[in-house]
Amino acid sequence: MKRYTIHTFSALALLLAAAACTQDDAVLLPEAPEGIPMTFTAKGLNPTAATTTGTRATVDGDWEGVTAVAIQIGNEVKAYRVTPSSDNLTATLSSDDPHYWAGESAVTVSAWWPYTDGQTSMPAVTVQADQRGDGYAQSDHIGVAEELLHYNGGTPTLAFTHRTARVTVVLTDYTEGLKSVQLTGLSTENGNPAEITPYDKSGDTYTALVAPQSVAAGTTFITCKFTNGKVFVYKMKNDTDWQAGEEYTYTVSLAAAKDPGYTG
Repeated sequence: MKRYTIHTFSALALLLAAAACTQDDAVLLPEAPEGIPMTFTAKGLNPTAATTTGTRATVDGDWEGVTAVAIQIGNEVKAYRVTPSSDNLTATLSSDDPHYWAGESAVTVSAWWPYTDGQTSMPAVTVQADQRGDGYAQSDHIGVAEELLHYNGGTPTLAFTHRTARVTVVLTDYTEGLKSVQLTGLSTENGNPAEITPYDKSGDTYTALVAPQSVAAGTTFITCKFTNGKVFVYKMKNDTDWQAGEEYTYTVSLAAAKDPGYTG
């Protein structure tokens, strides 16, 4: 899984009253009743500075907690168990009912996690509305899309990448009496939530995993509520595309919350 690329933005919150490839010529493979069982090495999960303390699995940059992935070749999907390496940074993918090399020199492979038994293709990305606690890790989706692999007599490698985007909100200047932080105005395509309660990373930093989507300029997408009833929002300044595997950081000043008489 590649590292998230980080994009950083700053703004003052406003107060509201309310491969297509041709197959190589077949090569002669060692004889076997069904062909050569396929096993894979999974990589791509490198720890980054954005690692979230207290979570597990792919959002922490390793394979801990991942037990099975789906591997699709042609129209056939099979479950492969995940055996992490000692440092959890790579994993061996194997199956009691594997795909086989059976005369092919190259195959096109797709893979994904999370995997649900019975899936026949890579599902759409759908994240949790409440990403506090386990909801954050449960919102991650990783995958490999139509990668061409060649038979080399060994174990081919699959490089997984994030299928979600990460949005991080850093609040500054004044957070006394802060009641809640939410991402709002989100796309509900494929059953995704219109609002997300992000994971509290501490230090007035909040992060959430979202489905890739476009956010129009003027959209209210960060909403901060205080115990005194005040509501501060941040509106997107420009049309923005949140892309898979990218991180977008927004630094929001709540300085106006210091003034008890300020009502907008």
